[in-house]
Amino acid sequence: MHAGREDDSHGAQAAYERRLADAASADHDHARSAITIASSGHAMGARERFGAGASSASSATSVVIDGRTLLSFAGCNYLGLAHHPRVIAALSESLGAHGISCGASRETTGNSTAHEDLERDVARFLRTPSALLVPDGYLANLVAAQGLAPDHELVLVDERSHASIADALAAAGWRTVEYRHASASAAARELERALTTAAGREIGPVRATNRSGPRIAIFTDGVFPAHGTMAPLRELLALLPDERGTLVVDDAHATGVLGASGRGTCEHFGLDDPRVVITSTLSKALGCFGGLVAGSEERVRSIRERSRAFAGSSPIPPALARAGSAAIGELESDPSRLARLRANTARLRERFGALRLPAHELDVPVFAFALDAPERMRRVHEELLERGILAPCIRYPDGVHDRGSWFRIALSSEHTREHIDRLADALRSALGR
Repeated sequence: MHAGREDDSHGAQAAYERRLADAASADHDHARSAITIASSGHAMGARERFGAGASSASSATSVVIDGRTLLSFAGCNYLGLAHHPRVIAALSESLGAHGISCGASRETTGNSTAHEDLERDVARFLRTPSALLVPDGYLANLVAAQGLAPDHELVLVDERSHASIADALAAAGWRTVEYRHASASAAARELERALTTAAGREIGPVRATNRSGPRIAIFTDGVFPAHGTMAPLRELLALLPDERGTLVVDDAHATGVLGASGRGTCEHFGLDDPRVVITSTLSKALGCFGGLVAGSEERVRSIRERSRAFAGSSPIPPALARAGSAAIGELESDPSRLARLRANTARLRERFGALRLPAHELDVPVFAFALDAPERMRRVHEELLERGILAPCIRYPDGVHDRGSWFRIALSSEHTREHIDRLADALRSALGR
């Protein structure tokens, strides 16, 4: 690292921290109320959720709400890159060249060199031949599903896959068969049953009785952070009958986190197969915005040509694309960030074990748990806020064991050991352990 760049980085960080302090002070002067517990409007029960109000400023480890700066264990900014000075600088500098909006789809006049450069950076980082940038991570699964649908007749999907997968497959008109969570053997049984049932009948654009059999796709999350599980990608890939099948892996929570260098679940398992298509987001560990679809040249080209969701949507602003490229560059050039994240994950896993809270063994910086009663969760959440800690109790479609609200605690590489111990000590007090 050049000394000049290091000085610029420290200066930008200091300026940012001053702005954060100013925002906290200004917000305090106009605070609407003390931090409160908010509910969804339902009575105490399965649909209860707790919040802490809207934020007015944040850093990699803190958030300002109603004039208070809270130690934050919320969100998905796992590597702190959303607040990295050089990522912010890349965004700011590009605004002068590109403005804010492209004003059009990339298939008409909205394409830019910033978008194309980011696609090359994503493909290089994920070690795939090609990549396609889409407006956001939720849309990435729809773009992939629309593009792959004409080439496949049947899709298997993990029963706990993200809601964006279910929505994408329904919108694309796929015939779907769910299999038990993270079980390749269950997927094999469901596949055999589906093929037996479909034999001689129409199951899609072609018949199951064609001489080569139906073309099959499998959709799954790579990692399921709320459950502390990973998809058995090798075993799922082995279920595909030939080179025409496709395994689509939503790696939103694994990109930048799993694998020796943070390239995701495929790197973790050592997979390099042209039948794999990766969908993901730049908004979590990479700290930016936008979605992506990555894979072989043939599959990515086909997806781009066939997806109406891609053709009809405006892309992310070019300045955000430049920020995305900068974030990937920072991750590639600074492996200490990922090392710190894993050390923090190990530390909280140890402290959770001592508190008799569920603690998975994955290198995933999310720990989720639910308590036996909503009122108890409310009290714990309230006490944590009183101690200046935001450890969110949320309501989300991919929840813990299908309960109502649940605690979702997320770590950043920028948390310190003291931060983690402060959280664990506060939880011990609130839980009475």
